Amino acid sequence: MPASLLALCFGNFIIGTGALIVPGMLPVLADGLDVSLPAAGQLISAFAFTVCVSAPVLAGLTSRFDRRNLLLAMQLLYVAGHLAAALASSFGAMLAIRVITSIGAALFTAQAAGTAALLVPPEKRGSAIAFVFLGWSIASVVGVALGAYVSATVGWRAGFALVAAAAGLGAWLVWRYVPSGLRVQPIDLRMWREIFGNRVLLLVVAVTLLQSVPQFVLISYIVPAVIAFVAATPAMLGVIMAGFGLTGVLGNVLSARFVDRLGPHNVVLAAILSMTASHLLWPWTVGALPLLALALFLWGIGSFAAQSAQQARLSALAPQFTSVSIAMNSSALYLGQAVGTGIGGVMLAATPGVEGYRSLVMVSVPVFLLAMALSVYVSRAAVQRLALPPP
Repeated sequence: MPASLLALCFGNFIIGTGALIVPGMLPVLADGLDVSLPAAGQLISAFAFTVCVSAPVLAGLTSRFDRRNLLLAMQLLYVAGHLAAALASSFGAMLAIRVITSIGAALFTAQAAGTAALLVPPEKRGSAIAFVFLGWSIASVVGVALGAYVSATVGWRAGFALVAAAAGLGAWLVWRYVPSGLRVQPIDLRMWREIFGNRVLLLVVAVTLLQSVPQFVLISYIVPAVIAFVAATPAMLGVIMAGFGLTGVLGNVLSARFVDRLGPHNVVLAAILSMTASHLLWPWTVGALPLLALALFLWGIGSFAAQSAQQARLSALAPQFTSVSIAMNSSALYLGQAVGTGIGGVMLAATPGVEGYRSLVMVSVPVFLLAMALSVYVSRAAVQRLALPPP
């Protein structure tokens, strides 16, 4: 694998770790900032909502920038943002810091995928984009697990400091290995009109939203849920979360391997089906560690496989607009995170404890089914050649 793609993959790993470390630290972070668990969950929602709103806009505003310089700047923003978070002493300050830091996530993930498409031949774009997104799925191993373990043993400030240090390394790798002079097609009003006038492209983004909401209804509160379900110690919790993340890595590897062969439509459908089965199992995992492991395995296999296949799907539909369409896809993913976290927080405030965590699937399963139905419809529409015309 070219060193440039490895650098982009590692950069995505840092972005994902910074986003996911807060759910892992949520109970300890809530105590440290002297707020309730649902209130602390708004740190997740605020981060996600900012990415949702800013990703497409920033993609347009920065479309004329050299890709290496842009990606380097976003890693440096992550360094500064996580150092500031490690020093924060109030919930208000932490909320503001997370909102500013989220700009790095808004730009890096989508533009790394667009950059990867510029570095490989057209027939390898799908697998290259999936490989770059592998960094995000590896972050699922490290992010939540690191947050849960470090916050319980050393403290939540150390978790933010570790992300800042890793982002410094990520910045150096981007500067060293991503070639300069890479540019995407400048984004103008004509391009925006073509994108928003294309039904298939918008429906693909809607599938991302619908498969993201049900995941974050539960995953934002998965650490306290697992503790409540199986009385997990910090060490046991770290192992469970790492295992969950490893299945996400496996799912992303399988997606990268088969997306060009089977087609992204089929990979997305299989991934959402796997996650639906996982959430159907979830209420029955109380006190049953093997069943919990199976549910998390099915969920992890589908989670990041779906996202990387969605990015490949968009690139295949309109390769000339990859930097914008994937930014929109990231926006939908983070909007789902914000909405799902908010819904989960409301449900847990009404029904706390084990029963509250069990009841979260009353929202997640129906929305997964809707995502599958829409994905099938989009696949049929794409076959009818309703994609964007060439420039």
